Amino acid sequence: MTLSLSLAAWMLAPLVEWFVEGRRTARVAVEGFLFVALAGLVLVHILPHGVAVAGPEALGAAVLGGGLALASRRRLPASAGGVLAIAGLVAHAALEGRALSLLGPQGDALTVLAVVLHRLPLALGLWWLVRPRTGVLGASALLAGVMLVGAVSLGWGGGVQAPGALRAAALFQSFTAGALLPALLRARPGLEAQDASQRLTAGLGALAAVALLVLISHAHPVLGAQPGELGAGATFLSLSLETAPALLVAYVLSGLLQAFLGEASLGWLRRGSSLSQALRGSVVGMPLALCSCGVLPVYRGLIRKGVPVAAALSFLVAAPELGVSALIMSVPLIGWPLTLARLGGAFAVAVLSGVIVGRLVPTSPTPAPSSSTGQAVPPLRQRIAHGLREGLVESVDHTAPWILVGLGLAALIEPLLQAQWLSRLPPGVDVPLFALLGVPSFVCASGATPLVAVLLHKGMSPGAALAFLLTGPATNVTTFAVMARLHGRKVTAAFAGVVALSSVGMGLALNALLPAQTGLAHQPHEAHGGALEWVGLILLGAVFLASLLRQGPHAFLAQMWPASPGAETSVPTGERISQLHVHGPACGHVHHSPTPEAPGPGRATSPLRAPLRWRPRRAHVHGPACHSGACRHSRDG
Repeated sequence: MTLSLSLAAWMLAPLVEWFVEGRRTARVAVEGFLFVALAGLVLVHILPHGVAVAGPEALGAAVLGGGLALASRRRLPASAGGVLAIAGLVAHAALEGRALSLLGPQGDALTVLAVVLHRLPLALGLWWLVRPRTGVLGASALLAGVMLVGAVSLGWGGGVQAPGALRAAALFQSFTAGALLPALLRARPGLEAQDASQRLTAGLGALAAVALLVLISHAHPVLGAQPGELGAGATFLSLSLETAPALLVAYVLSGLLQAFLGEASLGWLRRGSSLSQALRGSVVGMPLALCSCGVLPVYRGLIRKGVPVAAALSFLVAAPELGVSALIMSVPLIGWPLTLARLGGAFAVAVLSGVIVGRLVPTSPTPAPSSSTGQAVPPLRQRIAHGLREGLVESVDHTAPWILVGLGLAALIEPLLQAQWLSRLPPGVDVPLFALLGVPSFVCASGATPLVAVLLHKGMSPGAALAFLLTGPATNVTTFAVMARLHGRKVTAAFAGVVALSSVGMGLALNALLPAQTGLAHQPHEAHGGALEWVGLILLGAVFLASLLRQGPHAFLAQMWPASPGAETSVPTGERISQLHVHGPACGHVHHSPTPEAPGPGRATSPLRAPLRWRPRRAHVHGPACHSGACRHSRDG
């Protein structure tokens, strides 16, 4: 019976392809399902399975695969991804066949069903990847080969596979999974991007994939909990319950702050000495809900508007490094002392970066201020509505995927590492180590918070946590690319050095002042919150679900990927910095280029864009003209 179900899952792929052929809505739903299911299987099943078989080295293999894929994605032929996918699926089929054989005829029916069900998206992914290149016969032959490997492993179980071969297969499976994940998340959407109804359909397909992943994780957990502690699912629930009420409050406050922040003008940022400008840039940047990727277009706009580099650099560091949502959710997860240290450290790093690095950039002529002082202030009701939309729609769209990924990674780390495992590092080593790990990373401040909470439980020192929370959101490779293009490599290197060294210094100082802490108390009896936590989690889940259905799964996850360093953006139409925010695919405005365009005045040279190319990360900055929804977003900037 188990063998029959296992083979049937692989054979359903061509039948699904035949069913959706010519059915637009069905195909969009399957695309959304497949996109989320494959990415989720890699993260919650395939990689943990590799770790369970091969140990922590499997994570290293996955990181190596992902790094090589990102570094060589323009050099390898397009067929290389398909070859890796096929090889990885063969290794996974062998390991899963052995897992089913070890369950035996007395195995739990739900576990067998979960193992079999997870093969459906794998089979669909393989079929849709191979069939356009090899045709039906070639794709069918490959499916038959993968089925044969799984059947042999299922029939002969452990007798045919030595421990060394199993470990090698698990490492190779993890390597291919890591290599394919970036390409999968960057995959170009099909019909989903065309209109709101298709994005809704794709979102419903993605929701079905999430339900499948929950079933698989519950029925067939591949990582057991550490003795006396929570497993991955219970940790995810515990962290979610702790953060949900704080996040809801933070989203509302973040939006209202942007609506009522006041008339902070570009001229205000230009006043005073470099220290005063850096302080002003930090004050303006901290309340805004911008991630490390989303702040870059705003930074470019500020520079082109003639804002001093000291103020712009401080804004560049302060805006993604904390934010209202990250600050409020830090309190229940990492405690008041570390939250206050995070607030003070973020402000200090931002000011130091603006003052020190700003001296290395030659001053440029300041453009004449625009005449927007006579603009009427919108009515109170309109400003409140605008603020709530900013907080519960725009901010959620930009941060929700980061928060979910941060919660997921934290939940997976909990059963992987023993309690206080990181405390074995030599004193003083963890602070510079985690600071350097954060420098090139794409990390959102809100998403990093639950991850750090679990790492504190695993023995990370408060200073190392602070160093990672300061460098991770403030810097990444795309930030360095944009700065190198605007200011040169010398300024970029100085910026990276100031952020890293100041973060290390503050981390070491914090370790001398603050005793070690364990973050959340991960105990089984604390996995269930009270009524407030559950209501908050339900409401937050509804807000996140609305974001997914509004954008579609591709655009939802595309918020985590940086725009091209050469991507252009318009600058604010008004002078009010309080209205600055970066829009992604959820804002409802057109994000594709209907005709190729050449670089205009003031634009960096970049390749011509292809017509009607879907560009989810074509960010632009809204100004006051957008309040009424009547803006046209001139492409001239």
